This record gives sequence, structure tokens and C-alpha cells, in this order.
Amino acid sequence: MKTYESSTTGRRSAVVACLAITLALAIALSGSVLGQGNVVRFALSVEPGSLDLHADTTTASLDVNQAIYDTLVRFDHDMNIVPWLATSWEQTDELTYRFEVRDDVTFHSGHPFDAAAVKAHIDRMTDESDPGLPLAFLGHIEEVVVLDEFSFELRLNRAFGPTLAYLALPHTAIQDTAHYEEIGDEFGVRPSGTGPFRMVSWSRGSALNLEANEDYWAGAPAVGGLQFRIMPEAGPRTFALQGGEVHATSQLSIQDIPTLEANPNVEVQVAPEPRYIRWLVNLNDDILGDINVRRALTMAIDYEMIVDAILGEFGSVLHGFVIPDSIGYLAVPYTYDPEAAAELLEESGWERNAAGIFERDGQTLRIPMMTGNKMPRELELFEAIQNQFRDFGIDMEINLIEGAQIYPNIARFAEMYGTDSTPDFGLLTMDGGMRTGEAENGLQTAFRCGGTRNASHYCNPEYDRLLDIAVSGAPLEERLEAYHEAQRILAEDVPAINIWQPSWAIATNVNLQGYVLHPAGVWHYENITLR
Repeated sequence: MKTYESSTTGRRSAVVACLAITLALAIALSGSVLGQGNVVRFALSVEPGSLDLHADTTTASLDVNQAIYDTLVRFDHDMNIVPWLATSWEQTDELTYRFEVRDDVTFHSGHPFDAAAVKAHIDRMTDESDPGLPLAFLGHIEEVVVLDEFSFELRLNRAFGPTLAYLALPHTAIQDTAHYEEIGDEFGVRPSGTGPFRMVSWSRGSALNLEANEDYWAGAPAVGGLQFRIMPEAGPRTFALQGGEVHATSQLSIQDIPTLEANPNVEVQVAPEPRYIRWLVNLNDDILGDINVRRALTMAIDYEMIVDAILGEFGSVLHGFVIPDSIGYLAVPYTYDPEAAAELLEESGWERNAAGIFERDGQTLRIPMMTGNKMPRELELFEAIQNQFRDFGIDMEINLIEGAQIYPNIARFAEMYGTDSTPDFGLLTMDGGMRTGEAENGLQTAFRCGGTRNASHYCNPEYDRLLDIAVSGAPLEERLEAYHEAQRILAEDVPAINIWQPSWAIATNVNLQGYVLHPAGVWHYENITLR
């Protein structure tokens, strides 16, 4: 068992002591409390803003929505794409897919599910006058053409290899648009899908309650309902699990995991999360516009030492621009070499001053970094890099912004592309999920010229050309070659510094079965049972 050190030793000791005192009581209570009823209770760290995918595709929303909505296709646990609401499909040419859908499915509202319902949903999400958030995953679709009651064509505006993978994401699950048209914005709290559970009530700040869909086309769920309790703090979530108030919790505190693992009534699952964490590098910055400085930064960090010391088994060094095992992944690791980094800076005229910080023309090598501190121990890890930079001769300033504002800020900075404005950051933390299993998920919007998340202002037409091939309908071998060459270009140009891939952990009561971590970060709630 690894130990986990914290800078807040005193507070942590008090929490651990409290956990130890309550452990025996928790074990005693868990069997009796959990036996009441046939409702599975989950602890959520963040409350959804809306259950309408048009307005909210955050993790908090998706954790609940996957019980309410179904996708056309889905990933099995080996990341194979298998039928779900769609029973079969074929690609008739590089721009056209033909789908057949189930003829025995009804939305929770009673409206029929058919090809017209699929078209209505996709049309709503891709409406240029009022686009939904799933447009980011459906933007390659030109139109949906209904062929008959249970078949339709998906016509693309460009050849796009990951089309099926995007349709397997919970972000693109099928909603009941007819119900939305009846109740308008109320849909966000009174959703209708075809999933195994239907919405019953939502007490803001407290809990969302769902009941089993007894008419579910894949068979009635084995449990009577789900309850998602809103519990923002990690400590209370841990207590609630051990005390039997909830059956499962995610977003575990690393410090609490040894205690949970010691509880015989709790099971802890840990696995690599399909997510990357990197710094976008502001190429408009006077200092960071110099390739020698960017390369020196990558060589001044001892990634292995820092990630292992801070995260242990709950993170691994990210050796490329996308996560391992994704289609198109290429390892392009940075090498820790402070001597070579110093030589690069000296080539650009930087010399260490009396304080040991690099300086040029009276200007110190000072770099502002922004982070939303969203991931476990993120700030602690960045502070370790900050100290390592300072010892080397770089002054990095850490600026905290609200975690929820990271992506609005990235979008704002990206919109400055081609303007005279210079974003007010040097390094900007970006974390991104890679649920599709394809490298495109981490390469497209962040580095393409004018990309919606291209806050670095990176623009390389050759990179864009290669990426067009990589996401096209070309043979897989040709696509992989293009992916790899595109990542070699990024490694050479350094528009971002890749840092780590986190692991995620969930804890469940031993009586809960079927709630398991999935490589794509999806939940199959119809499979859960209580013993």
C-alpha cells in the first residue's frame, strides 16, 4: 500500500483520525442501511446544470443522463462499437451511412422512437441558429434523411473516420425532441429518453430521483430506482459510503482511498482515465514565441519523479499528445535534460542572474501559468514543477481561476486568433477527455489553425493537411501514418507541454454489482444489481 503525503498534514491527520473512529460504526451500519429498499444511491461531487444535452454535457450531467438516454451505438468493454438503438448500419460511400433502428422502443413520454425522432434530435443539436453542445461531436453531419419509419441516412459534409465512435458517446444520445417541443426549457428538469430509468424528481442541491423503466426495450432493470445525491465535499462522500447512506461514489480523495480499501464492505476500482492534462503554450507571448524557450521548458521538468511522488498509482506521465491505446497514438516523450535546456536558453541570449534566474536585457524569464485546479492534487503537482523550474532558473507564476471557467477561458483566448490581442497567459492548463478511443479527440480543436480550443494560436498548414487525412475515410494504415506524422510535427513545434494522464477511482459497496469503470468513461446502468 502506498502512502500519500499532503501539505495539509494536520488537517489530514484529523480527518484520518475521524475516519478511523467511525470505521467500525460504518461497517456495522452498512449492511442494515443499504438493505432498505431497492434503490441504488450514488454520491455526486457536482450537481448537473441541466439534463438537456443541448445545454449541458458536463461530466455531472452525463453521469445522470446515461441512465435516461440511449445512444444509437455503444462501446462494449473492449471498445468495440456494437448495436444499441440502431440494429445495423452500412457505409454506402465515404459521405453516407445508412442505419436501421429498433422498432420496439418508446420514449418515456410515450412518444414513439423511430427514424424521424433521430432526425429531429440531430437537427435540433446542429441547428445553426441555436446549436447545442453536442454540435462539437455532430458537426461533420450535413443532414439526416428519413428513408422509412425505421431507417435513415446520415449524410456527412466531409469524410470523417470517427463517425461511429462519436455516435457512441453519451454526448450524442437520443433525446425526445417532441417532448422538448411540448415543454420547452422545462426539458432540462423533465427529460424524456429511451433509457432504463426515467426522471421522477429533482430537489436542487439535494438529490435527483429516477425510477426503473419497466418497459425498457432491453428488459426491465434489476433495481427499482436510482438516486443521485449532491455531496460536493470528498469527506462526507466517504463517510456516506462507509455509513451505508450511498452505494457508490466517484471523485475520491486520494487520501481517503487507503481507508476505503481497508473496509471489508467497500470495493475500490482504480484505472487509467481516458483524459490528458497538458499546458497550452501561448505562442503570441514575447518569451514563449521563441522555440528554444519552449523546448527548454519541456526539458527542465523531471516528469517521472514529480508525477510518481505526487500521484503515485493515480497518474502516469503523458508521453504524447494523446493517451496511450487510442487509435493513432504516438509516443513522443520529452527528455529531462536541464543542461541541454540551459544551452538552448543561452543560444537565445538568456543568462542566469545573481539569484539564479535566467535574464535577458534586464527581463527575467518569468512565465504566468493559469489553472482551474480541477483534478486531484493538480495544484500540488504544479507547485512541484514551479519549485523545479525555480531551482533551474525559471520563475513560473501560478494563477488560479475557477475550474468551471477553464473552457470558457480557452474558448475566449482561441477567439483572439488572428487579432492584435495577446492572451494574458503564458501556459494554460487544459484537460480533455478521450472517450472515443481515437487520437482525433485530442488533436483536432486544440491545434488546428483557428480551432475552437486553439488558445496557443498554433497554425501549421502541413499539420492540418495530415489531420484531414487522419480523420478521413482513408484506409486505416494511411490514417495512422498521418496521425503519427502530425504528432511528430507537434513535438517539434511545442504548442503544448504534455504532463500526465490521471487515473480515476470509484468506491462501491460490495452489494452493488455491475457498476464498473469503462475505458470510454461510460456507465451501463441497466447492468447494475444489488445483492
